[in-house]
Amino acid sequence: MSTIRISRPKRDWSVSPATVLPVGLLLRLFKFHFNFTVLLDEHSAGTIGNEQVRVFTVDPGEHRLRLRFVLLRRSKEMRMSLKEGEERDFLCGSNGIGWPTLREAAPEEAAEIRGSSTGEQAKPGDPAS
Repeated sequence: MSTIRISRPKRDWSVSPATVLPVGLLLRLFKFHFNFTVLLDEHSAGTIGNEQVRVFTVDPGEHRLRLRFVLLRRSKEMRMSLKEGEERDFLCGSNGIGWPTLREAAPEEAAEIRGSSTGEQAKPGDPAS
């Protein structure tokens, strides 16, 4: 089996176009934190919230990974080929206007992800909304 590990670190508040809009300002003011749905091979694999690390065990081979937020907003699709026993680490978050972002973690970031948290295994009954 191979492993895909996704981390969503806490972001510091910053000025962006979303904070200028009244809705974006209210969301940040009341600290609403929405979860992203993890789509693995175009099927919902679970959700990830702020400051969470999710671990997905998959079969070796070709896989497609992306994040979804509120049905229509999706990150770019990441395509990968995993070998037996290989582990890949990704970082996710959102850009200034609420679109989910996903990228492969650099080696230093991957070491921090693995060392700072044990991660949460995806549960079969995990709600994907």
